[in-house]
Amino acid sequence: MGAANDAPVALVTGGARRVGRAIVLALAKAGFRVVVHYRESREDAAITVRDVEAAGGKALALRADLLRMTEIEGLFGSVAEACGRLDLLVNSASAFYATPLGSVLEPQWDELVGTNLKAPFFCAQLAAPLLVASGRGQIVNVLDTAATRPFPAYLPYSVAKAGLLALTHGLARALAPKVRVNAVAPGPVLLPEEFDEAQRRRAVDATLLKRAGTPEDVARTVVFLATGPDYLTGAVIPVDGGRSIA
Repeated sequence: MGAANDAPVALVTGGARRVGRAIVLALAKAGFRVVVHYRESREDAAITVRDVEAAGGKALALRADLLRMTEIEGLFGSVAEACGRLDLLVNSASAFYATPLGSVLEPQWDELVGTNLKAPFFCAQLAAPLLVASGRGQIVNVLDTAATRPFPAYLPYSVAKAGLLALTHGLARALAPKVRVNAVAPGPVLLPEEFDEAQRRRAVDATLLKRAGTPEDVARTVVFLATGPDYLTGAVIPVDGGRSIA
C-alpha cells in the first residue's frame, strides 16, 4: 500500500468475510488504508481488496493463522514493512459453533478460546508499539452479548468473549494514555447458518427492536469509535437491538 502515504492504517483480523468485510469497507470509506487479514478465505479477501480499490480506497490482504504465534508475529512484521505504520487494530476474527456441555473436546476449546481470546491478546501486544508510535493508536475488539449473557450451548465461545471483555478493560488501562481501547458487542447480526427458523425467530424476539441487525450496523459503530470522540476508552457499545437489557 505504500509507506509514504499519510493516511492512517487499520488492520482488521478476519476481514475477508461477514462482519469483518463490512468493517473493512466502512473503514476504507472513512479514509483508512486497510489490511485485510484472513486465514483460509483467500478468494474472499481478494474480492474485498478489489471492492475497496474499486471504490477509490487502498487495501492489502495478508494471511496468518492466529492460532500460531509465529504467524501472528509474521503478520505484524508484514504490516510494518508494507505500510510503515499502524493506527487501528480491529480484533474481528472469530470462531463460533455449538459445543453442548458434556460433548466439548479439548481441540474445540483450544480453537474457540484461541481464536476469540488468545489471538486478540497477542495481536494487541504486538500491535502496541506500532500504535504508540502512531500517536493516535486505537484498538477495537468485537465482542458478543454472550460476554455478559453466556449461551448455554456455546460455553467455550461465551467464556472466550467474556475474557475479551476483561481484556478490553485491561488493555485500556495498560495502554493509557497513548492508546485507546474500546469494543462493540453485536447481538443477532449475522445468525449462524445452522439456525433453523424457530431459532432465528427466538433470537430476534429477544431484542427490543424485534429485528436482526446488519454487519453494516457493527461497521458503522467501529468507524464511530475510530473517527469520533477521542475521549472514549474502555467503552463497550452494544449493537444488539436492545437485547442486553431486554
